[in-house]
Amino acid sequence: METNNNNTTVEEKATEEQKKFFLDLLPGKLIDIQFNNPIQVRFKLTLIGYDTGKYLILKYPAQAGKNDYSDILVEGKGAIVRYIIEDERGECVAFSTSILAISFRPERLIYLAYPKKIESRQLRETSRLPTHIPAKISLSKADTDADSKSLLHGLIIDISPSGCRFAIHVSSGFVALKKRQVFVHILSPIDNKSVIITSYIRNNQMKGNRLSVGIEFDASEQTKLNTLLEAYSIDID
Repeated sequence: METNNNNTTVEEKATEEQKKFFLDLLPGKLIDIQFNNPIQVRFKLTLIGYDTGKYLILKYPAQAGKNDYSDILVEGKGAIVRYIIEDERGECVAFSTSILAISFRPERLIYLAYPKKIESRQLRETSRLPTHIPAKISLSKADTDADSKSLLHGLIIDISPSGCRFAIHVSSGFVALKKRQVFVHILSPIDNKSVIITSYIRNNQMKGNRLSVGIEFDASEQTKLNTLLEAYSIDID
């Protein structure tokens, strides 16, 4: 049995990786499942749950009748599953699997074989460093503290020259921010003046009463961002 220098077996290391990624795969998450034979077919299906080491359970495609895709949705059919981790890590996770069983009562469900190997890749071109910088988001560049109702107050929890993740605690019933242009207000540590960065919301994720927003900075703001990051002693190659 192969081991590494820390006396941890390769199998144990792989199991730990699976546990880490499956912590992000919670019931209700929408995942992508792809079948390639005889033709490529893809579905976006909701995860119901899983039994570690045994199987995953997905909702049956809502658009498919019992006899639809009868050559695709059958026991033994191979598939590729992908899902996105949109938080601080910003990764796409993928693994190969196959259909173990399909049930039609009391609910239409698909049982997938538990993956033996999980792969991931970074979605971002540049790495982000963890931070704890107070910031605000506005929909208009003209919004200021004088009009505090139009500002969302939160924290930048990671940042790079190309983007950041903004976290804010929200009340129940809060509607997540749509993909659109926004303006990020960051207080400069040099003169305590607010630096306003033109930005774009790319994704958001709600966990309890915490909204995590993925933000991309406008390319034209690079000089302003470099000065700001240097002021915060953030060195990102």
